[in-house]
Amino acid sequence: MAPLARLYFLTVVGVGAYPYSNTGVQDIALRKYHFTGVPDWMPVAVMAAVILFLFLLHVIYASVRIGMLRRSNGKTSPMNAPHPLPR
Repeated sequence: MAPLARLYFLTVVGVGAYPYSNTGVQDIALRKYHFTGVPDWMPVAVMAAVILFLFLLHVIYASVRIGMLRRSNGKTSPMNAPHPLPR
């Protein structure tokens, strides 16, 4: 989780520093949509948010999967089952 937190921090710092050097605006056309006067930092911020959201989904999925594997490992594994003591 610590590397992900570092990645979040670096992304926020990078996206926060980007507008200081890119203060202009641009026009964006997506198929039938046309956006006029979009600040230069907006596409960068949107893409960073999308990528970080995908990383967050991956972390959640991995933690749930690890938890499910740990729970199932203790219940069905015959190798970890205690052997009866000889009499």
